[in-house]
Amino acid sequence: MHPTILLLAKVLLASLIVGFVTASIQSWVDRFFLVILLTGLVGLPIARSIIVNLMVVALASLMMTLRQSSVLTSVREDWAMLIIPAVLGGALGRLIGLQAPAPVLLFILGIYAILAGARMAFIKPLPGRDDHPHPAWMAAVALGFGGITGLLSAGGKPFTIPIYNWIMGHHPRRAYAMASVGVTAAAWSAIGTQVATGAVISPADLGLAIYAFVLITLTALVVQRFWTPRLNQVVTWIISPLLVLVGIRFLLVAIPHL
Repeated sequence: MHPTILLLAKVLLASLIVGFVTASIQSWVDRFFLVILLTGLVGLPIARSIIVNLMVVALASLMMTLRQSSVLTSVREDWAMLIIPAVLGGALGRLIGLQAPAPVLLFILGIYAILAGARMAFIKPLPGRDDHPHPAWMAAVALGFGGITGLLSAGGKPFTIPIYNWIMGHHPRRAYAMASVGVTAAAWSAIGTQVATGAVISPADLGLAIYAFVLITLTALVVQRFWTPRLNQVVTWIISPLLVLVGIRFLLVAIPHL
């Protein structure tokens, strides 16, 4: 089989998986599953996987803005605390990511996958409460996980949502909105930083990103039509241990080269 056709076939499979999983767990922006599959299943170098996924996340954020404008409106009073730190974090994370060796990136992604799998299995949403900490804490979270977005193209929503919900006391829907705004700002900032530094995004990677985004979106829209809480639960319990196992595999591959 021609290498290009084989690559497109593998990205097709990865995109179908990501579309099904993200729709099942109702995560429309932070698609860190794709960077894992592009690296582990498709076999792209991790640096290339990150930039392709970063563009997919950026496109997904535009779709969220068009389809779920209420998500952004619900946190408009906190935009400065969310967007400015996320933009700075995304830029800084991308600068670091461009300089980091591949084994280091793979090691960090492995840790991320393990923690994300554990979080999905054991941390569930809580009702909101009234005694919210000072809004400045939002800035710290947006800055830190904006950095993760720029570094790995994984926006940190598996972690920021529980932080906003469990620790800061925001309602789960508001926590989702805050996390989504942070990922959106950081992703576009990271892409802008990459372009500004002269690290050209190749037409091939841009094409792969658009291809994956369309496939993921169409799959997710289909899955959304028959979504149920039961599907969410089943997919979560399947994906959680798989993320841990994939993370361990990444660590085993990366550690000898550190």
